Amino acid sequence: MKYDLGNKTVVITGANSGIGKAASMQLAQLGANVVMMCRNKERGEQALQDVRAVATTGSVELILVDMSSQTSVRKAITEFLSGHSQLDALIHNAANFDLAQKKPIMTSDGIESIFATNHVNISLMTKLLLDTLKQSAPSRIITVASKGLMTYPFLDIEFDNMQGEKKFSINHAYYHSKQAQVMFTFYLAERLKGTGVTVNCVRVGNVAIPDSRLDHLPKFLLKIYAMKRKFALTPEKMAETYVWLVADPTLNDVTGKYWDAPDVPVKANKNAYNRETQQRLWEFTEKFIEK
Repeated sequence: MKYDLGNKTVVITGANSGIGKAASMQLAQLGANVVMMCRNKERGEQALQDVRAVATTGSVELILVDMSSQTSVRKAITEFLSGHSQLDALIHNAANFDLAQKKPIMTSDGIESIFATNHVNISLMTKLLLDTLKQSAPSRIITVASKGLMTYPFLDIEFDNMQGEKKFSINHAYYHSKQAQVMFTFYLAERLKGTGVTVNCVRVGNVAIPDSRLDHLPKFLLKIYAMKRKFALTPEKMAETYVWLVADPTLNDVTGKYWDAPDVPVKANKNAYNRETQQRLWEFTEKFIEK
């Protein structure tokens, strides 16, 4: 189905490469006004030109943001709101999964960087844009988790290890932050019922990673990624799920779901549905962003 996104405004983070860039291109081809939020100025500007080259009726712009920094998130949203009064979809695509990281790194806000980037500041950005999303309803929020969570079937929110103070590995920190995003999705969807703003989560599978993101890895890991790539989805194929969740008119009232691909709902692990944990995580996160 070819969607018409003329006069629709979509914000997408992590838009300079991979799925984020592919989704930006597909949305621009459908006529959307695409706001690409990227951390790296040079890569962001190159991606901006590539997306503009395929855009049809809509505009394409770039806003720089470092998702590990609350100051940067607030600045980016101020910049967005200064030029936009409408927001039809917010796609939280950006994430930190730096395989070279061996120990916790604290941000300037005093939060472990993986959790800050992949959960806390996503919550902050959503909060800052919520009034605009409500005014633009029906509108949509799309969060992003990972199929890799299936390898952690009993994972729960570790309130005594939020900063990696008890144990830390990049894999555990990443999937812990993604478990938090799934819970955030379910909880926020309930909070926003009746507002016209829906919240859904994409479970991203094995997607081919660009070589430019792998050049710092040791040879044995490069070999592993080369093998995985043989069975990987292209970023373009995975981006189709993002676009479906943004654009399909049948989804106006569909909220609080977890999606593997268009029309393929999946289940999270049992812990993700615990309302008490969801609320505790919400309150914990609020303390991080109350300033």
